[in-house]
Amino acid sequence: YFYTPLINAIYRKIDPHPDYKSIEFECDFGENKPRLQIYTLSTKDNGNEIWSVPTLYFSTAQINILSLSIFLARALKTRDNSGQSVDCIFIDDPIQSMDSINILSFIDLFRGITLSLDKQLIVSTHEENFHLLLQKKIPYDLFKSTFIEFETFGKLKVSS
Repeated sequence: YFYTPLINAIYRKIDPHPDYKSIEFECDFGENKPRLQIYTLSTKDNGNEIWSVPTLYFSTAQINILSLSIFLARALKTRDNSGQSVDCIFIDDPIQSMDSINILSFIDLFRGITLSLDKQLIVSTHEENFHLLLQKKIPYDLFKSTFIEFETFGKLKVSS
């Protein structure tokens, strides 16, 4: 249901943590309310695995990247009522708390999704630097991208 191999592939492309490179899900039915536990996994040189609860050890940016990986995997596998692939993904302000390296990795992931999976991404952001980076790294002539910017209230600037 969660497409764990795809989640892990996306998560590794962004590479948010030096040790924890894999994600696992575990359903817990032991208490009154069932819970879904998300773990990150690290394999040490001696082959031992270390399981971690991300909310205890990860920064806000690392948790956001983990969440985005889960979201993107699910979005990439979404089907409409007739079983056809949904080829458009909407994402609102995806780079909260990320550092420059993770933002660049994230943009590269976007490029890969649009090129190899033929998906349309619609991204909204209030971060001007992210907007400018997207324009540089996903130019119209290679990706048929369009960028819409609010100049003032009710006035749009569209650039390709």
